[in-house]
Amino acid sequence: MTGRLLIGAPASGNGKTTITLALMALLTSQGKRVQGFKVGPDYIDPSFHHLVTGRPSYNLDIWMGGEADVRRTFLRHSRDADISIIEGVMGLLDGVSSDANWGSSAHVAEVLDCPVLLVLDVHAMARSAAAVVKGFQVLAGNATIAGVILNRVGSARHGAMVRWAIEQETGVPVLGFLQHDESVLLPERHLGLVTAEETREDSRRKLDVAGRLLGEHLDLDRLWRVAMADEHPELVDVSVPRVSRSGKRPHVAIAFDRAFNFYYPANLDLLTAMGAELLWFRPTLGERIPAGATHLYLGGGFPEEYVEDLVQHSGMMRDMRDRIVLDGLPTLAECGGYMFLGEAIWVHGQRFPMAGAIPMETEMTPSLQELGYRELTVLSDGVFPSGSQFRGHAYHHSKIRRASGLVSAYAVSSARATMAPEGHSSPTLVAGYSHLYFPSAPDAVRAWLEREMD
Repeated sequence: MTGRLLIGAPASGNGKTTITLALMALLTSQGKRVQGFKVGPDYIDPSFHHLVTGRPSYNLDIWMGGEADVRRTFLRHSRDADISIIEGVMGLLDGVSSDANWGSSAHVAEVLDCPVLLVLDVHAMARSAAAVVKGFQVLAGNATIAGVILNRVGSARHGAMVRWAIEQETGVPVLGFLQHDESVLLPERHLGLVTAEETREDSRRKLDVAGRLLGEHLDLDRLWRVAMADEHPELVDVSVPRVSRSGKRPHVAIAFDRAFNFYYPANLDLLTAMGAELLWFRPTLGERIPAGATHLYLGGGFPEEYVEDLVQHSGMMRDMRDRIVLDGLPTLAECGGYMFLGEAIWVHGQRFPMAGAIPMETEMTPSLQELGYRELTVLSDGVFPSGSQFRGHAYHHSKIRRASGLVSAYAVSSARATMAPEGHSSPTLVAGYSHLYFPSAPDAVRAWLEREMD
């Protein structure tokens, strides 16, 4: 049997990511096989899980994939690990609505019968921490608050005071604490943390230190007892039919570097399960689409941070435009990839020419433009069959500055808009700001892989 824990908190900013990564680093340093997961649609936190554990970290998102997908994903990737650590999202009870836990981290813990460790930022707090824990005991539903870890503790004496109050009033054990230390904070930008791909060595060093600091004040034996408390639910797996392309194996070129690295691991797994070979290339280094590619996938990331690198490789961008527009390479682009395929990206009032496969220019904005889940319906036959329906997520700080002749790719429903048009499509290209979750529409993904170049 393998252990598992879900790391939750009262709200974002309490230290879920810090404690999750510190615990992963501590256990990995002891030779444990640690499998990471992330509740919700985030890309950046899982990239740090991967950096620490050496294993891809998978999203567990009930809204995008459903309970069965969450259970299947967790069990498929946790079964050869010593322990699985699930990082929650937002506050423990924050889900799709405010009147129930549906879609929240607590809901995921309930689906997986997973003990919850509650992270509390106790800066300037003592006995009041017990009231917070007691409130979560009442509202957590069938999720079990099995332990507490304290963050931003001022001193060992402060930690002891908070521990005594929580354990006396709630019966929930305080398993340890992390004292406040600026040296282990990871850099951030407008979409959250700077990615692990951009800060690999510095982040690795900081997380090793965080793991040692947590280990100084953590009852590791008790934590293992909590993690091993219950059996996993029974594994229910579903085979994925492979694609049929006249006997040819699809070869999907995937941009992956500092500028483009937002991909759901479940998406990549589905492509390989369907028989595709993945071919990686790095646009910021001028690498072109591999010659044998039959399909192209340009994910999100931060191309606006690396426009000066990208514009140095006009030949690479020209080749990409020609492969898509002239050769008809079946292409999917999301968010940063969508921006990159436009004619230009504007950053701080300066225009940087891009690939030019889409008739638009985008510009970075100081304020967030979109955030939240999306339901997407494909509007016309092309890369995906017309009427295909995906679930996904959008989160970006850019907008279209100028466009001429865009043909909308999707009709998008969200909490704030119903059936609004998004993106651009042609017979061999579909692109937009939304990140698609492939397991929500596997038949459409299979149809894409079965497409031949025009």
